[in-house]
Amino acid sequence: MESVRLKQDIITETVRSWILEGKYAPGEKLPTDTELANQFLVNRCTVAAGLNRLVEENFLDRAPKRGSVVKRQPQTFQTNAVALVTINTGEVYSDLAAHINNHLQENELYPVLLNSQFIRDENEIFSFLNQMNKNSHPFGYLLLGDPFIPYEELKKPPYCFSNLVFMLRYQNHEELPHAKYVLLDYEDMGRQIVEYFAERNIKRILFPALYEKHFRGNWSSLQYSIMQGIKKHAGAAGIEFDEGLFWRLHSGAPLDIVLPVALEKSDVPTGFFAWSDCLLYEEVFPILKHNGRSVEEFQWLGNFNTRIAAKCGFDSFDHRTGEIAKLAVNMLTGKIDERKIVLTAGLVRYSK
Repeated sequence: MESVRLKQDIITETVRSWILEGKYAPGEKLPTDTELANQFLVNRCTVAAGLNRLVEENFLDRAPKRGSVVKRQPQTFQTNAVALVTINTGEVYSDLAAHINNHLQENELYPVLLNSQFIRDENEIFSFLNQMNKNSHPFGYLLLGDPFIPYEELKKPPYCFSNLVFMLRYQNHEELPHAKYVLLDYEDMGRQIVEYFAERNIKRILFPALYEKHFRGNWSSLQYSIMQGIKKHAGAAGIEFDEGLFWRLHSGAPLDIVLPVALEKSDVPTGFFAWSDCLLYEEVFPILKHNGRSVEEFQWLGNFNTRIAAKCGFDSFDHRTGEIAKLAVNMLTGKIDERKIVLTAGLVRYSK
Protein backbone atom coordinates (compact mmCIF):
# COMPACT_ATOMS: atom_id res chain seq x y z
CA MET A 1 0.00 0.00 0.00
CA GLU A 2 1.34 3.43 -0.93
CA SER A 3 0.13 6.81 0.30
CA VAL A 4 1.08 10.24 -0.98
CA ARG A 5 0.31 13.50 0.83
CA LEU A 6 2.07 16.74 0.00
CA LYS A 7 2.95 19.23 2.74
CA GLN A 8 1.05 21.99 0.98
CA ASP A 9 -2.03 19.72 0.94
CA ILE A 10 -1.77 19.34 4.72
CA ILE A 11 -1.70 23.12 5.09
CA THR A 12 -4.70 23.54 2.77
CA GLU A 13 -6.76 20.91 4.58
CA THR A 14 -5.80 22.08 8.07
CA VAL A 15 -6.50 25.78 7.48
CA ARG A 16 -9.73 24.93 5.66
CA SER A 17 -10.87 22.93 8.68
CA TRP A 18 -9.97 25.86 10.98
CA ILE A 19 -12.22 28.13 8.94
CA LEU A 20 -15.09 25.66 8.68
CA GLU A 21 -14.93 24.96 12.42
CA GLY A 22 -15.01 28.68 13.22
CA LYS A 23 -11.52 28.98 14.66
CA TYR A 24 -11.08 32.03 12.41
CA ALA A 25 -14.19 34.11 11.69
CA PRO A 26 -14.95 36.04 8.48
CA GLY A 27 -12.83 39.17 8.33
CA GLU A 28 -10.24 37.77 10.74
CA LYS A 29 -6.59 37.49 9.75
CA LEU A 30 -4.68 34.21 9.81
CA PRO A 31 -1.19 34.01 11.32
CA THR A 32 1.49 35.28 8.95
CA ASP A 33 3.09 32.97 6.42
CA THR A 34 6.27 32.98 8.52
CA GLU A 35 4.32 31.98 11.66
CA LEU A 36 2.54 29.22 9.79
CA ALA A 37 5.82 28.02 8.29
CA ASN A 38 7.27 27.68 11.79
CA GLN A 39 4.11 25.92 13.00
CA PHE A 40 4.06 23.38 10.15
CA LEU A 41 7.86 23.07 9.93
CA VAL A 42 7.93 24.00 6.24
CA ASN A 43 9.19 26.95 4.19
CA ARG A 44 7.10 30.02 3.34
CA CYS A 45 6.70 28.94 -0.31
CA THR A 46 4.96 25.76 0.81
CA VAL A 47 2.65 27.79 3.07
CA ALA A 48 1.85 30.15 0.19
CA ALA A 49 1.05 27.22 -2.13
CA GLY A 50 -1.33 25.75 0.44
CA LEU A 51 -3.07 29.06 1.21
CA ASN A 52 -3.35 30.09 -2.46
CA ARG A 53 -5.49 27.03 -3.05
CA LEU A 54 -7.89 28.35 -0.39
CA VAL A 55 -7.99 31.65 -2.30
CA GLU A 56 -9.12 29.66 -5.35
CA GLU A 57 -11.73 27.93 -3.21
CA ASN A 58 -13.01 31.34 -2.07
CA PHE A 59 -12.09 30.85 1.59
CA LEU A 60 -9.39 33.53 1.77
CA ASP A 61 -8.29 36.90 0.46
CA ARG A 62 -4.51 37.34 0.31
CA ALA A 63 -2.60 40.53 -0.43
CA PRO A 64 0.94 41.82 0.25
CA LYS A 65 1.27 43.50 3.67
CA ARG A 66 -2.40 42.77 4.42
CA GLY A 67 -1.90 39.04 4.86
CA SER A 68 -4.52 36.26 4.66
CA VAL A 69 -8.06 37.27 5.59
CA VAL A 70 -10.97 34.84 5.97
CA LYS A 71 -13.84 35.56 3.57
CA ARG A 72 -17.49 35.31 4.53
CA GLN A 73 -18.79 31.93 3.40
CA PRO A 74 -22.30 31.48 2.00
CA GLN A 75 -24.51 29.51 4.36
CA THR A 76 -25.19 26.01 3.06
CA PHE A 77 -26.41 22.82 4.59
CA GLN A 78 -25.08 19.34 3.99
CA THR A 79 -27.20 16.20 3.59
CA ASN A 80 -26.21 12.58 4.11
CA ALA A 81 -26.43 11.86 0.36
CA VAL A 82 -23.34 10.74 -1.56
CA ALA A 83 -23.22 11.18 -5.33
CA LEU A 84 -22.02 7.90 -6.83
CA VAL A 85 -20.75 7.62 -10.41
CA THR A 86 -19.71 4.08 -11.28
CA ILE A 87 -20.60 1.16 -13.49
CA ASN A 88 -22.91 -1.04 -11.45
CA THR A 89 -23.47 -4.02 -13.75
CA GLY A 90 -21.42 -7.20 -14.18
CA GLU A 91 -19.75 -9.25 -11.47
CA VAL A 92 -16.97 -6.84 -10.54
CA TYR A 93 -18.75 -3.49 -10.66
CA SER A 94 -21.97 -4.70 -9.05
CA ASP A 95 -19.76 -6.07 -6.27
CA LEU A 96 -18.04 -2.68 -5.93
CA ALA A 97 -21.38 -0.84 -5.80
CA ALA A 98 -22.75 -3.26 -3.19
CA HIS A 99 -19.69 -2.82 -0.95
CA ILE A 100 -19.92 0.97 -1.26
CA ASN A 101 -23.60 0.90 -0.33
CA ASN A 102 -22.90 -1.23 2.75
CA HIS A 103 -20.05 0.97 3.97
CA LEU A 104 -22.02 4.17 3.38
CA GLN A 105 -24.94 2.80 5.39
CA GLU A 106 -22.58 1.99 8.25
CA ASN A 107 -21.81 5.72 8.32
CA GLU A 108 -25.50 6.73 8.03
CA LEU A 109 -24.95 7.90 4.46
CA TYR A 110 -26.79 6.79 1.34
CA PRO A 111 -25.71 6.70 -2.32
CA VAL A 112 -27.46 8.52 -5.15
CA LEU A 113 -26.39 6.61 -8.26
CA LEU A 114 -26.14 8.05 -11.75
CA ASN A 115 -28.31 6.13 -14.22
CA SER A 116 -26.01 3.54 -15.81
CA GLN A 117 -27.11 4.47 -19.35
CA PHE A 118 -25.26 7.80 -18.92
CA ILE A 119 -21.99 6.38 -17.56
CA ARG A 120 -20.16 7.11 -20.85
CA ASP A 121 -21.64 10.57 -21.42
CA GLU A 122 -19.42 13.35 -20.05
CA ASN A 123 -22.16 15.99 -20.28
CA GLU A 124 -24.70 13.83 -18.47
CA ILE A 125 -22.21 13.01 -15.72
CA PHE A 126 -21.45 16.69 -15.16
CA SER A 127 -25.16 17.57 -15.21
CA PHE A 128 -25.80 14.91 -12.56
CA LEU A 129 -22.94 16.13 -10.34
CA ASN A 130 -23.94 19.76 -10.80
CA GLN A 131 -27.57 19.10 -9.91
CA MET A 132 -26.52 17.09 -6.89
CA ASN A 133 -24.29 19.93 -5.78
CA LYS A 134 -26.95 22.61 -6.21
CA ASN A 135 -30.04 20.76 -5.01
CA SER A 136 -28.94 18.00 -2.64
CA HIS A 137 -25.81 19.50 -1.03
CA PRO A 138 -24.27 16.01 -0.76
CA PHE A 139 -21.85 14.86 1.89
CA GLY A 140 -19.43 13.97 -0.89
CA TYR A 141 -18.74 12.33 -4.24
CA LEU A 142 -17.45 8.84 -5.13
CA LEU A 143 -16.38 8.36 -8.73
CA LEU A 144 -14.93 5.56 -10.82
CA GLY A 145 -12.19 7.49 -12.64
CA ASP A 146 -13.13 6.63 -16.23
CA PRO A 147 -12.14 8.81 -19.23
CA PHE A 148 -15.71 10.15 -19.39
CA ILE A 149 -15.56 11.99 -16.07
CA PRO A 150 -15.69 15.80 -16.69
CA TYR A 151 -12.26 16.40 -15.17
CA GLU A 152 -11.86 19.89 -16.63
CA GLU A 153 -15.08 21.03 -14.97
CA LEU A 154 -14.22 19.44 -11.65
CA LYS A 155 -10.88 21.22 -11.40
CA LYS A 156 -12.23 24.75 -11.87
CA PRO A 157 -12.02 26.92 -8.75
CA PRO A 158 -13.80 27.52 -6.51
CA TYR A 159 -13.82 23.78 -5.86
CA CYS A 160 -17.52 23.04 -5.43
CA PHE A 161 -16.85 19.29 -5.37
CA SER A 162 -14.49 19.40 -2.41
CA ASN A 163 -15.15 16.02 -0.75
CA LEU A 164 -14.28 14.00 -3.83
CA VAL A 165 -12.81 10.48 -3.97
CA PHE A 166 -11.82 8.58 -7.12
CA MET A 167 -11.95 4.78 -6.88
CA LEU A 168 -10.19 1.88 -8.59
CA ARG A 169 -8.71 3.93 -11.46
CA TYR A 170 -8.01 7.47 -12.59
CA GLN A 171 -7.85 8.06 -16.35
CA ASN A 172 -6.80 11.67 -16.62
CA HIS A 173 -3.50 13.34 -17.54
CA GLU A 174 -3.19 15.21 -14.22
CA GLU A 175 -4.50 14.81 -10.68
CA LEU A 176 -7.04 17.21 -9.19
CA PRO A 177 -5.37 18.96 -6.24
CA HIS A 178 -8.48 18.87 -4.06
CA ALA A 179 -9.45 15.22 -4.70
CA LYS A 180 -8.50 11.95 -3.00
CA TYR A 181 -7.68 8.64 -4.64
CA VAL A 182 -7.78 4.92 -3.88
CA LEU A 183 -6.52 3.16 -6.99
CA LEU A 184 -5.20 -0.09 -8.43
CA ASP A 185 -1.66 -0.11 -9.86
CA TYR A 186 -2.18 -1.27 -13.43
CA GLU A 187 1.44 -0.88 -14.51
CA ASP A 188 2.47 -3.13 -11.63
CA MET A 189 -0.02 -5.67 -12.98
CA GLY A 190 2.24 -5.85 -16.04
CA ARG A 191 5.16 -6.76 -13.81
CA GLN A 192 3.10 -9.48 -12.14
CA ILE A 193 2.09 -10.86 -15.54
CA VAL A 194 5.74 -11.22 -16.59
CA GLU A 195 6.67 -12.89 -13.30
CA TYR A 196 3.71 -15.25 -13.58
CA PHE A 197 4.67 -16.46 -17.05
CA ALA A 198 8.40 -16.55 -16.27
CA GLU A 199 7.73 -18.94 -13.38
CA ARG A 200 6.04 -21.28 -15.89
CA ASN A 201 8.86 -21.14 -18.43
CA ILE A 202 6.77 -19.17 -20.92
CA LYS A 203 8.93 -17.50 -23.57
CA ARG A 204 6.36 -15.32 -25.31
CA ILE A 205 3.41 -13.18 -24.15
CA LEU A 206 0.42 -12.26 -26.31
CA PHE A 207 -1.92 -9.50 -25.09
CA PRO A 208 -5.01 -9.39 -27.35
CA ALA A 209 -6.12 -5.84 -26.56
CA LEU A 210 -9.66 -4.55 -26.76
CA TYR A 211 -10.35 -1.83 -29.32
CA GLU A 212 -10.56 1.54 -27.53
CA LYS A 213 -12.78 3.75 -29.63
CA HIS A 214 -12.47 6.68 -27.22
CA PHE A 215 -8.69 6.50 -26.80
CA ARG A 216 -7.47 10.03 -25.89
CA GLY A 217 -3.83 9.33 -25.19
CA ASN A 218 -1.69 6.85 -23.30
CA TRP A 219 -2.85 8.27 -19.95
CA SER A 220 -6.46 7.40 -20.80
CA SER A 221 -5.89 3.67 -21.31
CA LEU A 222 -5.57 1.11 -18.53
CA GLN A 223 -4.62 -1.48 -21.13
CA TYR A 224 -1.70 0.75 -22.10
CA SER A 225 -0.57 0.96 -18.46
CA ILE A 226 -0.57 -2.84 -18.21
CA MET A 227 1.20 -3.18 -21.55
CA GLN A 228 3.92 -0.76 -20.43
CA GLY A 229 4.50 -2.87 -17.33
CA ILE A 230 4.81 -6.02 -19.46
CA LYS A 231 7.13 -4.32 -21.93
CA LYS A 232 9.32 -2.92 -19.14
CA HIS A 233 9.94 -6.29 -17.46
CA ALA A 234 9.66 -8.87 -20.26
CA GLY A 235 13.15 -8.41 -21.69
CA ALA A 236 14.91 -8.85 -18.36
CA ALA A 237 12.95 -12.07 -17.86
CA GLY A 238 13.96 -13.41 -21.28
CA ILE A 239 10.40 -13.25 -22.59
CA GLU A 240 9.33 -11.96 -25.99
CA PHE A 241 6.36 -9.58 -25.94
CA ASP A 242 4.41 -8.98 -29.16
CA GLU A 243 3.74 -5.25 -28.82
CA GLY A 244 2.68 -5.03 -32.45
CA LEU A 245 -0.24 -7.39 -31.83
CA PHE A 246 -1.35 -5.23 -28.92
CA TRP A 247 -1.39 -2.01 -30.96
CA ARG A 248 -3.06 -3.52 -34.02
CA LEU A 249 -5.95 -4.82 -31.94
CA HIS A 250 -6.07 -1.70 -29.78
CA SER A 251 -6.49 0.32 -32.99
CA GLY A 252 -9.42 -1.81 -34.17
CA ALA A 253 -7.94 -4.60 -36.31
CA PRO A 254 -10.13 -7.75 -36.35
CA LEU A 255 -9.01 -10.35 -33.82
CA ASP A 256 -9.95 -13.33 -36.01
CA ILE A 257 -7.53 -12.14 -38.71
CA VAL A 258 -4.65 -10.72 -36.67
CA LEU A 259 -4.35 -13.41 -33.99
CA PRO A 260 -3.76 -16.44 -36.30
CA VAL A 261 -0.97 -14.52 -38.05
CA ALA A 262 0.68 -13.75 -34.70
CA LEU A 263 0.51 -17.42 -33.70
CA GLU A 264 2.31 -18.49 -36.89
CA LYS A 265 5.32 -16.27 -36.09
CA SER A 266 6.65 -18.41 -33.28
CA ASP A 267 6.26 -21.85 -31.75
CA VAL A 268 7.90 -21.13 -28.37
CA PRO A 269 5.84 -21.70 -25.19
CA THR A 270 3.29 -18.87 -25.25
CA GLY A 271 1.09 -17.27 -22.62
CA PHE A 272 -2.03 -15.19 -23.12
CA PHE A 273 -3.21 -12.31 -20.95
CA ALA A 274 -6.31 -10.27 -21.78
CA TRP A 275 -8.19 -7.35 -20.24
CA SER A 276 -10.99 -9.68 -19.14
CA ASP A 277 -11.71 -13.34 -18.52
CA CYS A 278 -14.67 -12.92 -20.86
CA LEU A 279 -12.48 -11.87 -23.80
CA LEU A 280 -10.35 -15.00 -23.46
CA TYR A 281 -13.31 -17.35 -23.18
CA GLU A 282 -15.72 -15.79 -25.70
CA GLU A 283 -13.31 -14.58 -28.40
CA VAL A 284 -9.80 -16.02 -28.16
CA PHE A 285 -10.74 -19.64 -27.39
CA PRO A 286 -13.11 -19.96 -30.41
CA ILE A 287 -10.54 -18.43 -32.80
CA LEU A 288 -7.90 -20.93 -31.66
CA LYS A 289 -10.26 -23.85 -32.12
CA HIS A 290 -11.36 -22.58 -35.53
CA ASN A 291 -7.69 -22.50 -36.58
CA GLY A 292 -7.01 -26.03 -35.37
CA ARG A 293 -5.17 -25.01 -32.21
CA SER A 294 -5.82 -26.43 -28.78
CA VAL A 295 -6.49 -24.24 -25.76
CA GLU A 296 -4.25 -26.60 -23.79
CA GLU A 297 -1.23 -25.57 -25.90
CA PHE A 298 -1.07 -22.23 -24.12
CA GLN A 299 -0.82 -20.75 -20.65
CA TRP A 300 -3.70 -18.46 -19.70
CA LEU A 301 -3.99 -15.54 -17.29
CA GLY A 302 -7.22 -13.61 -16.92
CA ASN A 303 -8.39 -10.40 -15.33
CA PHE A 304 -11.26 -9.37 -13.00
CA ASN A 305 -11.54 -12.79 -11.33
CA THR A 306 -14.96 -13.78 -12.67
CA ARG A 307 -16.82 -17.08 -12.65
CA ILE A 308 -15.45 -17.72 -16.15
CA ALA A 309 -11.92 -18.09 -14.76
CA ALA A 310 -13.16 -20.54 -12.13
CA LYS A 311 -15.13 -22.48 -14.77
CA CYS A 312 -12.22 -22.69 -17.24
CA GLY A 313 -9.55 -23.27 -14.60
CA PHE A 314 -7.19 -20.40 -15.40
CA ASP A 315 -5.80 -17.91 -12.89
CA SER A 316 -7.07 -14.33 -12.84
CA PHE A 317 -6.37 -10.97 -11.22
CA ASP A 318 -8.59 -9.72 -8.41
CA HIS A 319 -9.16 -5.94 -8.38
CA ARG A 320 -9.78 -5.90 -4.62
CA THR A 321 -13.09 -4.07 -4.94
CA GLY A 322 -14.13 -4.80 -1.37
CA GLU A 323 -10.99 -3.18 0.04
CA ILE A 324 -11.18 -0.26 -2.36
CA ALA A 325 -14.82 0.43 -1.45
CA LYS A 326 -14.02 0.46 2.27
CA LEU A 327 -10.96 2.70 1.83
CA ALA A 328 -12.89 5.11 -0.41
CA VAL A 329 -15.70 5.53 2.11
CA ASN A 330 -13.19 5.94 4.95
CA MET A 331 -11.44 8.67 2.95
CA LEU A 332 -14.78 10.34 2.27
CA THR A 333 -15.74 10.34 5.96
CA GLY A 334 -12.33 11.46 7.19
CA LYS A 335 -11.45 8.21 8.95
CA ILE A 336 -8.34 8.00 6.75
CA ASP A 337 -6.07 11.03 6.30
CA GLU A 338 -4.16 9.83 3.22
CA ARG A 339 -4.82 11.71 0.02
CA LYS A 340 -3.78 8.82 -2.24
CA ILE A 341 -3.59 5.06 -1.72
CA VAL A 342 -2.47 2.66 -4.45
CA LEU A 343 -3.06 -1.10 -4.14
CA THR A 344 -1.55 -3.90 -6.17
CA ALA A 345 -3.85 -6.42 -7.83
CA GLY A 346 -4.22 -9.82 -6.17
CA LEU A 347 -3.89 -13.09 -8.06
CA VAL A 348 -6.54 -15.77 -7.60
CA ARG A 349 -5.42 -19.24 -8.59
CA TYR A 350 -7.76 -21.73 -10.25
CA SER A 351 -5.21 -23.65 -12.33
CA LYS A 352 -4.01 -27.05 -11.17
